[in-house]
Amino acid sequence: MNPVRAIAVVRTFAGPRLRRTGSLVLLVAFGWTGPVGARAGELPPASTTVETAPSGAQILARAKEAFRAHARPPFVAYTVVRRDTRNGVPDFEDSYVLKVWCRTSDRSALTRRAWRGSGYGSIFNITVAFDGYVDPGPPTADVFERALFTPRLVKRSAPQVPEPSEAPLAVIGGVVVASDYDYQVTAVESDGTDWHLRLTPRRDPSRNRIDDLWVDRTTYEVTRMRVRDHLYLGFSSQSLDDEFDVRFADHDGLPLIASIHGRTVDGVFETDYTFTDVSFPPSLPPWYFTPQLYGLHHADAPS
Repeated sequence: MNPVRAIAVVRTFAGPRLRRTGSLVLLVAFGWTGPVGARAGELPPASTTVETAPSGAQILARAKEAFRAHARPPFVAYTVVRRDTRNGVPDFEDSYVLKVWCRTSDRSALTRRAWRGSGYGSIFNITVAFDGYVDPGPPTADVFERALFTPRLVKRSAPQVPEPSEAPLAVIGGVVVASDYDYQVTAVESDGTDWHLRLTPRRDPSRNRIDDLWVDRTTYEVTRMRVRDHLYLGFSSQSLDDEFDVRFADHDGLPLIASIHGRTVDGVFETDYTFTDVSFPPSLPPWYFTPQLYGLHHADAPS
């Protein structure tokens, strides 16, 4: 049967009720098995899915959520090694090694000088804190805490205005809005396996001091940060602006501060802090955090 005859036969038997599917009948009659509407030699367009990179606000929100999802142990013991230089020359007077036994809830800590891994000499109590007269820490510190644990002076006579809470995030029509009350992300850059976020404080730069944040692109764990701090001259009120470059390390699934490099804005003073021998005692004697009892427990001092 020639092609013209075939078409005539199909049209004869199809009738008016097959007009809307006549093209399909013709294709079947000629043995066509390709997609309808495709030209000869062409393949159907492949479906593609374009993944959208998260915004800076979303990365920051996820980084905070990932960091704070880790339970912080109630006690942490560690060794902090401090090395100072002035104009590139080692400053041995301000360099030392301390062993620290810290209570996480209020950062009260019993400390001793250390030599070759053992504590020696007098015991004394400090409140470990960033931007304070003492060494920064502890390695388990919540680095997203406003002012990084710097105590705030509250005037009782002044009216207290509650600050907006970071959680929960606002939900509008089923869409989660990642809004950060402390920082605005001004730039997002790709740095190897990390996102590099440049931050600007939304208010009160003296309390919100993080300038740069590095976040793992897969886990959203914090790996590095730059934060503004101060180098205090002794126990006086005099201080120099200091920038901290903070590096983090994984400790059995818990991100901890591993090292800090501090450098004053004039470049004169540089300080390196290294946190080692980190452990999490299940409990510590209450007198560790009661300085008034230290005189009675000198013989019991931990080493």
